[in-house]
Amino acid sequence: MVNKTDSTEADGFEDEDFDSNEENFARDEPFDPKKVDVSITTPNLSALITRLKHEEIDLMPDFQRSGDLWSKQAQSRLIESILIRLPIPAFYFDAIDDDRWQVVDGLQRLSAINNFVLKKTLKLTNLEFLTEYEGCSYDELPRPLTRRIDEFQTSVYLIKPGTPLEMKYSLFNRINTGGLKLTPQEIRHAMSQSANSGAVSKFLSRIVENEIFIKVVGRKNNRMVQQELVLRHMAFVIFTLEEYRSSLPKFLDTAMITLSEFSESQLIELESRFLISMELADEIFGEDAFRKSLVDGKKLVNKPLFEALSVSLAKLEYDEQEQLLLNKDQFLDEFRDLLLDDEFNETISRSTSSSTHVYERFTRIEQFIREFITELLI
Repeated sequence: MVNKTDSTEADGFEDEDFDSNEENFARDEPFDPKKVDVSITTPNLSALITRLKHEEIDLMPDFQRSGDLWSKQAQSRLIESILIRLPIPAFYFDAIDDDRWQVVDGLQRLSAINNFVLKKTLKLTNLEFLTEYEGCSYDELPRPLTRRIDEFQTSVYLIKPGTPLEMKYSLFNRINTGGLKLTPQEIRHAMSQSANSGAVSKFLSRIVENEIFIKVVGRKNNRMVQQELVLRHMAFVIFTLEEYRSSLPKFLDTAMITLSEFSESQLIELESRFLISMELADEIFGEDAFRKSLVDGKKLVNKPLFEALSVSLAKLEYDEQEQLLLNKDQFLDEFRDLLLDDEFNETISRSTSSSTHVYERFTRIEQFIREFITELLI
């Protein structure tokens, strides 16, 4: 049994089959529950509105579509619930920085409140109970109703400083169970903001906006799928294959945390090597780069192929790169044969996150390139 990722062919990527044991991944060192520091408060909604007004709650503008995904009706129904004093779900925040909370759960609700009370972009629509206020903006409500908004009691959970970052990622994934769940990379982006001023997210975003990356992979970036693709490359550069365990999401979580500890010079070096691999792939493969289109004609990026091939290309020295370019026609012919190999194709098509298939595709591609270059020099 396999699990498919959230990406679709409309994004320019092949659907990917994950190993069924993804969720059965066990850590060598389980988290110490005593290190979880979460407090609960019950402030009036006006306290959260004040924080929103002064930008002391991060609504994550880098993927604002995630914060503005609710329809006008859904947003209006939330406001109506508040006005008639119906309870709403609790809010969860990462409060490592008390001056700027990170939203863990409640982004859609906070965005709706922000749109109605502060931005004044939402007018109430399709109300069920307060139909006499249909079409009203916040400023058009009578004072008794705006007072209800201010005095509405909320439940707020704060993940406090001292809770290890790895545990915060795990908590975020457990809490993020609503109807409009964030993707794993959106979660990484949110959690990384409290580490080194969000340097890793800025690093990944800078790369996906680079001209050569856009040329090779494409510009459309739905729910940070491109950033995750780059992170996959970086993870297999900074860790060895032996360190990989059959849980790609957790492996990428660890990579995101580790990269947050890198210096700017280390990130620049990683970026440089990565972009060189993109240029090399473009010059050799053209529009077939990181795609199985050499054999099946489908112009869709294959993520497992991308991570293994891009890492191998990034390891090459300048003279080795030149050898591939000078003999790219022969290289393409032999690479086509590799894609036609049933065993190799299995590693980039089925149970792609299993330790066995990860190890096999990386070693097969690296061995293929090394042997090709060696034969040229004989």
